[in-house]
Amino acid sequence: MKTYLKISVFALLFASLFVGCTKDFEETNTDPNNVTDVPTSYLMTYAQRQILSERYNTTGLIYAQLFSETQYTNTSRYETDEASFNTYYTRPLANLQQIISLNTDEATKDDAASSGANVNQIAIARILKVYTFQLITDMWGEIPYSEALLGKDAFTPVYDTQEAIYADFVTELTEAAAQIDVSAPGMEGDIIFGGDMAAWKKFANSLKARVGIRMTEVDEATAKSVVTSALSGAFESNDDNALYSYLADAANWNPYYDHFLTRTDYAISEPLVNYMESLNDPRLPFYADPNDAGDIVGMPFGLTNEDAGSITNAEISFPGIAVRSADSPGVLLTYSEILFIKAEAAARGWISDDAAAVFEDAITASMEFWGVDAADITAYLAQPEAVYDASNYRKSIAEQKWVSLYMDGQEAWSEWRRLDYPVLTPAPGAVEGKAIPRRRAYTQNEYDLNEENVKAAVARQGEDVMETRIWWDK
Repeated sequence: MKTYLKISVFALLFASLFVGCTKDFEETNTDPNNVTDVPTSYLMTYAQRQILSERYNTTGLIYAQLFSETQYTNTSRYETDEASFNTYYTRPLANLQQIISLNTDEATKDDAASSGANVNQIAIARILKVYTFQLITDMWGEIPYSEALLGKDAFTPVYDTQEAIYADFVTELTEAAAQIDVSAPGMEGDIIFGGDMAAWKKFANSLKARVGIRMTEVDEATAKSVVTSALSGAFESNDDNALYSYLADAANWNPYYDHFLTRTDYAISEPLVNYMESLNDPRLPFYADPNDAGDIVGMPFGLTNEDAGSITNAEISFPGIAVRSADSPGVLLTYSEILFIKAEAAARGWISDDAAAVFEDAITASMEFWGVDAADITAYLAQPEAVYDASNYRKSIAEQKWVSLYMDGQEAWSEWRRLDYPVLTPAPGAVEGKAIPRRRAYTQNEYDLNEENVKAAVARQGEDVMETRIWWDK
């Protein structure tokens, strides 16, 4: 009996202690510094920063020969075929999809609306998803798209054809632009346009024009329809440019500023400097700083590590302060690019504008963006060598567009592949005599985890190597 009482008292005491410890268990074990419910404005800020972080990738700048590597020239010599696209999906695209989900779900859309009207948040996320997916597909070709971002519902997503992806880009951008309600609250956390929904509508149309012009060599009829419909609502001046504003503080400064604080891996390329000097281009002092002798000298492109190492930093020019300041903006898409698209549309007879005049406007917009004086712009355009050549509009437009896309390396590389100008010489130190890459290959990890779908994509697209041309590159 005494033993029974002792056990009962002990059990009661243990039970009371357990209840006391667990009554506020959830509150007690919640880290007040670890947020569990994140406003969609935070997701948007983070997604935009991640997109620019992915675009910091210098591969496009190197393949387009806007940059040259100064010591470790592996990328310039096309050493590695494969590259991973995983971070595009797990970082910006995942956050953008979450914004759409939170603003669509009846259980969460009211809370999400504290960061801006639901429709406007969804529209911005859709536009930026197209922007990001275009970066991916233009680098690899066929990619997971229709079954991407579905989590456990599609662990092994199919690879969509690039033709199907581009068709959906047009649909998404058209619908997103129409979805925007300029009279409703814009989105908080928007670094690019500060929640200005009219600006987002222009960006959607401008991006649609970029998507359309990319299809010229494989489906000109569709390209014409897409471009002409987009241009009427696209950027109208440099005030409309899609830029990401970096800040002069360590947490938010331009990654090129951070890089060049301690490293000197990239210099302006010799091919770019030579072309610009041949036309007395007044943008050159903005693009690059003088070397120790006071001259702007490009780094030879694609040398072996040994040959590149024999050239000292004092002899060559590095990207200018306008490019690598802590608060130098990140460029997503500019008015100048839209004018080059418009000039090409005129040259192809799609629109009635004078191609030569729009061509000059495009160069002017680029120079004004960089801060070139009006008198220098006039003098530049007066040179016979800078005059638009109607007999070879592809060459005129492509070369000037290439120069204007400095610091937008992936777009410069894509347009070089589409138009085949300027004429670029493959790296003299290229591995195994490789030509300038037309794409990147899929990683072994993709073959290991999604073998059937990767192999299906390769069977449709061609051998999984750098030399294989993607759908629009014909």
